[in-house]
Amino acid sequence: MKFEKLNLLDLNEVIFIENIYTKSFPVEERRPTDKMFKIYEDYKDKFKILLCIKDNERIGFITYWKLNNFIFIEHFAISSDYRRLGYGSKIMQLFIKKISLPIVLEVEPPSSHWDERRIIFYERLGFKLWNTIEYMQPSYHQDGKSYPMKLMSLREINIDKEYQNVINLIHSEVYHV
Repeated sequence: MKFEKLNLLDLNEVIFIENIYTKSFPVEERRPTDKMFKIYEDYKDKFKILLCIKDNERIGFITYWKLNNFIFIEHFAISSDYRRLGYGSKIMQLFIKKISLPIVLEVEPPSSHWDERRIIFYERLGFKLWNTIEYMQPSYHQDGKSYPMKLMSLREINIDKEYQNVINLIHSEVYHV
């Protein structure tokens, strides 16, 4: 298994990302794809889109931001053809091995079976849920509506001292608020 940077000139790669992205995330948890690709083009030093490849087949993708002293995973999705086969864990383990900085990501609060499973998935990989920290995901859209989410992190981040700095950085760099 390996990662390859998205090539915006390869229409097959772009369509693959668009399809999984729109099927995997509700509209309130994703930015419009044209804006995502524009950010990728304009902020190549900070924002990355990686295709997950196994045996020359695209099986998923990860989008992430390199922020001051941590990585923020914005989106991670596996093609429906490859779900529930262990590829999500393998891909995330490979990503974790590739990255030396602390990693932060958002998850839905544990209010449904699927939300709880997602949190357990990340906990098995070593992530810790910031359970006591209130967090709102800013809107990706003009409506300005924020959504309650939870943050999880891997590696050393002093949650008690750093949580507000982490949130501020995510909000300013990722959501531009």
